Formats: sequence, structure tokens, C-alpha cells
Amino acid sequence: MKIALPSDSKQQLGGGFSFRRNFIKGLGCLPGYEYCDRIEDSDICLVASTSMVTRQTIDKIKGLGKKLVVRNNGVPRNSRNRNTGTSRLKEFNQKADGVIYQCKWAQEYLSDFIGREGVIIYNGVDTDIFKPEGTKYSNKFTEESSPIYLYSRFNRDETKNWQVAWYEYQMIQRENPKAGLIILGNFSPEHQKFGFDFFQNERYVYLPPISSPEIMASVYRGSDFLLATYFADCFSNTYLEFLATKNPKKAEDALYKPDLSGGTREMIELWNKHGRKFFELERVAKEYEAMFEKLI
Repeated sequence: MKIALPSDSKQQLGGGFSFRRNFIKGLGCLPGYEYCDRIEDSDICLVASTSMVTRQTIDKIKGLGKKLVVRNNGVPRNSRNRNTGTSRLKEFNQKADGVIYQCKWAQEYLSDFIGREGVIIYNGVDTDIFKPEGTKYSNKFTEESSPIYLYSRFNRDETKNWQVAWYEYQMIQRENPKAGLIILGNFSPEHQKFGFDFFQNERYVYLPPISSPEIMASVYRGSDFLLATYFADCFSNTYLEFLATKNPKKAEDALYKPDLSGGTREMIELWNKHGRKFFELERVAKEYEAMFEKLI
């Protein structure tokens, strides 16, 4: 069976793109399944996020008689999607042969609006890359800091709550002047020019967005705690990658004061109950296989 994962977006960073990369690798766990890069050659088209494809692509899939599966990983807000985020969310899901939610919270939040109950398949992570073994990001700053906190975001989305992380780190520094903060991701030139608004000689280092999963894993290994401030995040890939890399017994041992809105509470409960094994790509691939088998 051939599975296509169409994408019309030029962007390469973010949750949908991480899922797409992971899923293509996970297909290798399924005998008889393979990835194809052309809709025309596929049996099933899996849309990783409704913000990644256009209406023209959805119409093409349906026009060719291909099975359409749509995965929902939150609300693509209109302010970030040319006022088409929620309209495409509803339209694409209503045209789908199969609907998947990334967590129970997403299902409860979106199913009434979408009009589809769907099924829940929790995300996984590439544990071949995001693992405790391997190189650690290190420089003079990190060598002189202990412990090291990390704040990471790939875009300037306000729901990532940089302001909360900014304040929390100030409190951390007051308690421990030797602590260090790695700030990673996309920030305005003003943030960078004016010291990220710190004003009490807080210790930090800034890294621009990183596209390489292997380099991200090294940064995770080189950090002790992740400032987990995201609000109403569906099922954060950043959180999962950090947990898989650090492999704590309890998620709270690695995620600093996590905001429990969205699907984060579910993620923590699953980690604390099942550990790293639950989030391997093989489990994810087999759950998708069960859905695909019902469509063909």
C-alpha cells in the first residue's frame, strides 16, 4: 500500500513537518507499506496538518478517488493563515475518509466544530535520534553554568509564552546565579539587540532556529531542564523530543513547571505511566495501519 503525505508549504520546521518526517520513517516498520511522493501513485493521502495543504490539493485527492486521511494537531489560527485556518480545518475534515486527533483534548475541543468524531493516535518521536546517548551541545557558557535551562520555539507564536519563561528564569537566577539559559528559535531583532529584556545581568546564550534533528538532540542533551510554558499546545513535539532525549523517570523531572493546558497533561500522564517505549515510531505506525486497513 502506498501512502502519500502531501505538503504545499515551503516551511520545513514545526509540528506537522516533524510528524511528516517521523511518519515516513515509521512506515518502514509496516510490511507491505511504502511512502510515495506523488498523489497520483498513492492509495491513501495522509494530510499531516490542514495548514500544510491547499484546497486545490484536497480537490485533486478527491478527484482522483484517493482515500483522504486528515490529522488534527490543534487549531490553525486565522491570524497566522491568511484568514483561512479554521475554514480549511472544517472543510478538509468533512471531506476526509478518516479523521485523526493527536490527543483527547484536541478531540474534545474540535470535534463539535469539525463535525467528525475521529480517532485518537498519540504522536511519537524518532528515538534513534532523540536519545540520551550522543554528543552534547557545549561551549564556554554552558561549561560555566549549572544547571542549564532551555527555552525553544520555532516561530514567534504568542502561545509559546516566552514572557512566562522570561519571568521564571529571572526567579531561577535570583536563587542560583550560576544557572544558565539557552534561548533557541525565532525572535525579533529587537529581542536580540536589547538582551531579551533581561535587566539584572541574567546569564543566557542565544541560538537561531535549528533545522537539523541531530543538532537539536545535542542541545537537548546539553540542557538539564526545558522551560515548558506552551499554552493550549496540542501535543508538543519539542516536549516529546526533550523527554525522549533526557529519558527521565517522571516527565516533571525534565519539564520545568509545565503548563498543563491543551494536551500536555495527557503527554505527561502517558510518559509517567509507560515511559519512552510508548512514544516509539513503531507504535504510531501500527495504530495508523489499523486505521488504513479499515479504509481500503
